[in-house]
Amino acid sequence: MHQDELTLYVLTGEALCMIQHLEDALSHAIVLKKEVKRPNGIPKTNADFFLNKYRSYTLGKAIGIAKKKQLYTHQLQQELKEFLSERNWLVHKSIAHNRDEWDMNVSRDKLFDRIKAVTNQALRLQTLIEDDLIIFSETNGVDMSRVQAEIMKHRKK
Repeated sequence: MHQDELTLYVLTGEALCMIQHLEDALSHAIVLKKEVKRPNGIPKTNADFFLNKYRSYTLGKAIGIAKKKQLYTHQLQQELKEFLSERNWLVHKSIAHNRDEWDMNVSRDKLFDRIKAVTNQALRLQTLIEDDLIIFSETNGVDMSRVQAEIMKHRKK
């Protein structure tokens, strides 16, 4: 395998992993902000049911639910929508639509940079969703100091 191909596969795999982490953070946020927030909350089994339900949704459908239920600021919602476009490009077009340029060794670095940008944006959005959930939880009387300490340990790595 050629080194550039290996780099492409590693970068694409990393981006897909980060997208999955973002999707999972979004699923958790929807459950907590939409379902659990009900008066007196809901039993854990119901929360698990809703989490499994939302985890089965595509990123686009989850973003649509977040928008419909107004779970985020307009700015964050817009960033999620814009990210969806890049995610769709990565999953559906990044390789097939760049095949000719790849074979001619044109714009490989540009392709790598765009894939890296998807990874970085997914991580940034995940962090924004985590921060939003911390604020949401604190607003609802939950002490999040231990959670914040653990998050900060991982963010510094």
